[in-house]
Amino acid sequence: MTMQVRWSDVDLFAHVNNAAYLRFLDDARFALFPSMGVDAAGRPTDSLLVVVKHEIEYLAPLPFRSEPIAVDVWVPRTGRSSVDFGYEVLDVAGAGGAEPVVYLRARSRMVQLDRGSHQPRPFTPEERAVFETYPGEAPVLHGW
Repeated sequence: MTMQVRWSDVDLFAHVNNAAYLRFLDDARFALFPSMGVDAAGRPTDSLLVVVKHEIEYLAPLPFRSEPIAVDVWVPRTGRSSVDFGYEVLDVAGAGGAEPVVYLRARSRMVQLDRGSHQPRPFTPEERAVFETYPGEAPVLHGW
C-alpha cells in the first residue's frame, strides 16, 4: 500500500514521529484486512482483533516529502486465536534502480476476542484463509 507523509507526521527533529509510524502500520493493515472487527458497512462484528504487542525497529529517518512511501504488510504466523503481521515502510521505488530505503521494520501480534466475553476466540476457517493469502517470513529485528 502507498501513502503520503503528512506535514503533521513530522516532529521537531524534522522526521516522521514514532507515533505516526503506528498510524501507517494500522492504516496499511486495515486496508489489507478491512473486516477486522467490522462488517462491510463499518458496524462492529461479534469478534474483534486487538493489538497485544508491537516490535518496531527504526532503520533510517524519514523526512517530510511529496513522494509516496510504501507500507508492505504480510502474515508470517496464524495461531489458534492470534495472528502476527510483518511490516516494512520503504520507498516506493529506488531512485535510478537503486535498492529502496527501508525506514522501518516491525511486527505486531493481534488476538481475536469475542466481543461479548472479551475472551480469545479461535479463528474460523474463513478468517484463517484470509490471513493465509498474505504469507511471508517473520521480519528480522535486531533488538537490543
